[in-house]
Amino acid sequence: MTLTENLERDGFQVRTKVFRNPSNTRLLDSVTERKITICNLFANDGLPVRDIARVLDEKYGRVVAVLIEQGLIRERRRNPSKGVQLEQ
Repeated sequence: MTLTENLERDGFQVRTKVFRNPSNTRLLDSVTERKITICNLFANDGLPVRDIARVLDEKYGRVVAVLIEQGLIRERRRNPSKGVQLEQ
């Protein structure tokens, strides 16, 4: 389900309101289960990103990356494929 209005949470533009859990989660590996948990807490339970990171003992950036990867929020960076470049 895609949103028609601009919904924003935690400074991110939300792309979908509801996250649907896969039907057979017992066959999934632990990494995929963690991603599902992050998405469910954000979309269905309405937890802020910071709270999800705290509850699951994850880094804030990792939670954001999962939500972007799964299509729940939009990427904010202008050039997401470029890494940070250090001045020499």
